[in-house]
Amino acid sequence: MQSPDGWQVCLQLFTKVPERRSETRLFALQVVEAMIADAGVRGNANGAAGKLETTRKVLLEFVSTQYSGDRYRSEPGFIKNTLAHTITVLGLAMYPAQWPTFVKDMIGLAGIPDATGPVSEDGAGVGTGNLQPQLADFLIKVLSSLDEEMVNRAVPRGAEELARNTEIKDAMRVADVGRMANAWYTVLSQLAGTHAELACGVLQLMGAYVSWIDINLVVNQPFMRILFELLRVPALRCAACHCLTSIVGKGMRPMEKLCLLQFLGVVDAMAQLDASDPEFAEEVGRLANVTGIELASIWTDKAATGEAQAAACAMLEQLLPLLLSFLSHTQSEVSSAVFPAINDVLGVLKKLQREGVALSTVQQQFLTQILPVLVEKLQYRDDYAWPAPSDAAAGDTDGSLDEDDDEAMFSELRHSLRVFIDAIGQIAPELYDSVVLATAQDIFRQCSQYGVSAERAGDEGGRGRGQLGWVRAELGIYLTQAFGERLSSSKGLRFGGTRFAQPNGAGSGTLAIATLKDLLTMMIQSGIVGSSHPAIAPMYFENLVRFGGYFEVERDAAAPVLQSFLGATGVHHQYRSVRPRIWYFLHRFVKLLPAPALATYSSDFVSAVAGLLKISADPSSIGVGSSYGLFDSQLCLFEACGMMLAPPSLEDSTRMALLQYLFDPLFTGAQHTMNAQPPDQLLQDQRALLQIHHYLTAIGSIVKGFPDVRADKAASASAPEQLSASTMQVFLKAADMCVAILEALCTSHLVREAARFTLSRMLSVLGAEALPYLPRLIDSLMSSCAVEELLDLLGLLGLAVFKFKPYVASTASELLLPVISKVYGFLDQVAQTGATGTDEAVLLQDLRKAYLTWIAAIFNSDLDNIFLAPQNAQHLVTIFQPIATQLAADHSNPQSQRLAFGVITKAIQAWLVDPLGHHTLAMLTPAALAAINNSASASSESSRPRLRQAAAQALGVSLGSDSARETREQFRQFVVSSVLPACFAAPMQAGFDLTDAQASLVVAEIAGLLQMMLLSGAPDVAGNNGSAATAMSAPQMLSPPIGGDLNQNQCASYLSTGLLPELGCPANMATEFVQALGSLDQKQFKKYFVAFLNNSAQP
Repeated sequence: MQSPDGWQVCLQLFTKVPERRSETRLFALQVVEAMIADAGVRGNANGAAGKLETTRKVLLEFVSTQYSGDRYRSEPGFIKNTLAHTITVLGLAMYPAQWPTFVKDMIGLAGIPDATGPVSEDGAGVGTGNLQPQLADFLIKVLSSLDEEMVNRAVPRGAEELARNTEIKDAMRVADVGRMANAWYTVLSQLAGTHAELACGVLQLMGAYVSWIDINLVVNQPFMRILFELLRVPALRCAACHCLTSIVGKGMRPMEKLCLLQFLGVVDAMAQLDASDPEFAEEVGRLANVTGIELASIWTDKAATGEAQAAACAMLEQLLPLLLSFLSHTQSEVSSAVFPAINDVLGVLKKLQREGVALSTVQQQFLTQILPVLVEKLQYRDDYAWPAPSDAAAGDTDGSLDEDDDEAMFSELRHSLRVFIDAIGQIAPELYDSVVLATAQDIFRQCSQYGVSAERAGDEGGRGRGQLGWVRAELGIYLTQAFGERLSSSKGLRFGGTRFAQPNGAGSGTLAIATLKDLLTMMIQSGIVGSSHPAIAPMYFENLVRFGGYFEVERDAAAPVLQSFLGATGVHHQYRSVRPRIWYFLHRFVKLLPAPALATYSSDFVSAVAGLLKISADPSSIGVGSSYGLFDSQLCLFEACGMMLAPPSLEDSTRMALLQYLFDPLFTGAQHTMNAQPPDQLLQDQRALLQIHHYLTAIGSIVKGFPDVRADKAASASAPEQLSASTMQVFLKAADMCVAILEALCTSHLVREAARFTLSRMLSVLGAEALPYLPRLIDSLMSSCAVEELLDLLGLLGLAVFKFKPYVASTASELLLPVISKVYGFLDQVAQTGATGTDEAVLLQDLRKAYLTWIAAIFNSDLDNIFLAPQNAQHLVTIFQPIATQLAADHSNPQSQRLAFGVITKAIQAWLVDPLGHHTLAMLTPAALAAINNSASASSESSRPRLRQAAAQALGVSLGSDSARETREQFRQFVVSSVLPACFAAPMQAGFDLTDAQASLVVAEIAGLLQMMLLSGAPDVAGNNGSAATAMSAPQMLSPPIGGDLNQNQCASYLSTGLLPELGCPANMATEFVQALGSLDQKQFKKYFVAFLNNSAQP
């Protein structure tokens, strides 16, 4: 139980003499702080004024008596810091109302005389009093804590606390900041020579407080005299420079800031400093950086006068050599300190260049000097430590290149440098070419003449002489990439075109592309990729893939590049850490090459990579998001092998031999693993399941390398033209094995994942030949699948019905009910138990969307008649009932709601508007039907292929039979009884916002449904051939788009005399609604419908 007076006991415990253990005293202080916090932000909650006053007196008495002697030195640091924080939060709670002398008292404790006015020009009048260094140190701690609690932006604060802090700062500006400034000056002037740590603390305080106090309190002759003197004191110069940086960076108006910089003379001062020490150089670099940023801002500020802008420009030009010197520093921390200023300066110069303003001589000279420095700093350091090949192989078990802190920092540094270099490329393209392009060309020439070393970082005979070191070799490759990316960033790269864009319109674009082509040729012919250093090959191959258009015009270069890919510094690189990336680039490179070129190298390619295709499952490599470590990279090689074997020009005997060479180890391995133990034991062996997963996925990747069957051949009953009979047999054998393994191990997620991937690729490549496997695949997958897998299955089924129409009709009809049952099994389960979390709720939303998308794909593929197949027709209303009453009514998921109404619209169109299948459903809208009805061009529509009729024949469904008409009539009654009421109920729900963008799409879908249903009620809609294209009676009450006599329209009569009156709609509004429904187009009717709903919602 917590005692309300416990804080008093703890206060006495902390101040008790002799003192208790440090841990006990720390706990006591924490209890006192808790009491202060309970007093509220302003210290007036729960009658806390008396408690706070008592605490103030006791703590000040303790500090004045106990910390004035030797005890302060022996007091643990964490106790002093905590006590300073406690007094700070006490002061914040009581100042200024209850403790107006808070700052004065703390300064007085240190023995500093009270003075509130500004320091005099000569510093006289500031007495030393009885200045006590130990209590001055405690004062610094309190003021530092005050800044942390009140000003520091990194500390989150509530609105009340922010308001209180603003009031405190206002009060301090009036009464106490002058007092603080005098105290700072006293400490600096009296103790800087003997107590450097106190001077550092004061300088830090000045830097922190200067952002919100009157800057004249510290920017005056006495303060600046001391500050600039301290810049030459080794122990204090870093702190003094940091303080000066804060002063220069204080937010001010442009003219005031310019006057400040002129008063300080900071540019001249920096030029006189000895910045040989890296730590001090970094601080001075930050000062130069802030100065440069401020001057660039004044230079471009439209509020500044012309004279001020000219003065700022002159000061900035004076600063440029300093910025360049810091940028050139060997320490990256020093050079990166001026990056923001360099960025701003280049930004100003780019703006001038765009405006057609000529650069001054100083500015041009700066660009000329800085670009070589930037290019030089793009290099790795000579002492950069790369792991030995053996270390990399042992450590990188997943085949990934470790990016430690050094590598990450260098990558960030390089990115910043590239931004500057590219900016100079926009300002001075000729200068860019003369430095960047020339440097890369010189490197490649040197490599061609002397070769390249993998072990030595620097060049053999010094920079640019003798054998090339790996550092400059990598730089040449990187600059090639930079040069090409700069060209592609303008308007793209097309090596074979005749017109190209050059940045800033300088020079000939065609010439620039030709220059890049020549540079790539130099890179390839230099043999630079022969270096086994791990920094060389990955970027070399990346360049070739990134600028793959090069091989469209230089086809002869493909052979040596492919040879390099397959060599010792390519896919077989001794650094295992870089191999996966090279494998990926090889995969992309093969994709670039035309099919006839691939056939030439197929045998050599497969032989070269065969040793890398051995599959060894490692359960520890499984990562997040179905990542399988090194095997994921191996799949690039398997797919590349497939692409190499796919060209029709490859002799079939060669293809078969290579396919057998690739497939046999996979077949044998999978069969051996399956036969090694019974299925029930195999399902418990994670390594064996992963091995099977890898075998099946590798097979699918090889198949993936073959092109998809052509869309116009996808539904052909014969084999796809691009596959020979023997190749087809190999793939069908693989499909047989895949399905057999899946059926035996369908409860394994790994096996289901692999089988789904492989057989989906079989469908894309084999076309209709693979359809017999689809039911077995779906049955096995659905028996144990999770929601995520069902989402993928629905996507696969949607693709299948679209791609293989109408020959997939029988298969789709067979799968319809089982798939729907599985979907609602998941949905009903969650409806009963509730979603276990946000992730599951999102998955179920995705499932609803995927399910409706699949149903829509069936209609858009003209396979609507699978619902009328004998085994499905009796369940038609059961299938659509939850769509109308649940999914279409759920306004919490507007995407699914819109899809639900869209699916029902398609069903009405298929079975009530065009029941005999004369038109394709994907293109048939109410407006299109009306256009057909009101034109004489119906014959052109009827001449289209009637896929719906073909699908019905494949299913054995007679669209004109009594059973089909009966099923359609049942559906009509369902629409009348359930769907039409839902069209008005859904948008009238309390949570449905008619002004929301997604809700607006739902309303548009409902409007289309109502117009389609009105069309279905026309008396002659069936006509002689059941098509809406048959001419209707001349309109009596309506104009297009729907047309027709509403007096004879069953749907119009039901709406005007039945449904709408039942919903409370007056007769005149009901009649007006039906007239609008028939006379307006969908867009116009949607607007009317929204207005109708708004009027109906009003009491």
